[in-house]
Parts: sequence; structure tokens; C-alpha cells
Amino acid sequence: MENAMPTAIGRTTVARIRAGWQRWLRSRRSIVELAACPPNELRRIAQDVGVNEQGLRNLHCSHPGLAELMPQRLRELGIDPAFVKLELPATYSDLERVCASCKSWRRCARDLSINNVQAGMEGYCPNAFTIDVLTVPQRDRPVV
Repeated sequence: MENAMPTAIGRTTVARIRAGWQRWLRSRRSIVELAACPPNELRRIAQDVGVNEQGLRNLHCSHPGLAELMPQRLRELGIDPAFVKLELPATYSDLERVCASCKSWRRCARDLSINNVQAGMEGYCPNAFTIDVLTVPQRDRPVV
């Protein structure tokens, strides 16, 4: 009975290590896939995302923000990420690009884990303005 407490801590640690390893593998696969792209395809992808080719190579990230945190933040604010991706692809690409370069992903993950979505919106999220625009009801939006 001397090692009863470490099991819960051990499971959490193993889960964190596994998640980190999986993120690293996804990131590595992305790098390899980009390296295998013909130059014209790489240019097309970069143009779709709204960056240059070097920016596309730098866009890969090893944190969960891009794939997990940004969509979670949108959902918690009542925005369907799939809808934004389909109906506003340039906006969604911009959200991804900004999130990929964010240095506050640990704070974001912590805040979202305790259901405090507003902390990022008021403090550190570089996508806050864009997300705020998405949450404004259509009737309140100025005609552009």
C-alpha cells in the first residue's frame, strides 16, 4: 500500500506525455508532407492559407492550440467552427495562422479546462478581436 497515491498522478503524467508525443508526431508528419509537396502545390496551399511558402513551413506547431484550443474556444463562445471554416474560409485560415503562432497556448488550455473562456478574450488571445466580430449578431454588423 506504499504506492497508492502515485497511480492517479502517474496516469495524468502518462496521459500528458502521450498527448505531447502525439502532437509531436502530427507536427512531424506535417513537416514531411510539406517537404514532399511539389513547388506549385506548396505555393497553392500557402496562398489558400494566406501566407508565403516560408510562412507555411513555419506554420506547423507543436502545441494543441491550432487543432484543439481554438475550435474549443469558438464552441464555448457559441460559434460553430465547422460553419466558420465552410462559410468564412479566409477568416478561419487567419484564426488558425494566428493561433499557431500564439505563445499563450498553455494559459489558454488552462483557462478552457476550467471553463473560463472569457479570460483569454479579455487578456491574451490574439484572435480575440476576430472572434468578437464573429459573435456580434448579424443585425448589429455594419454593412461593408
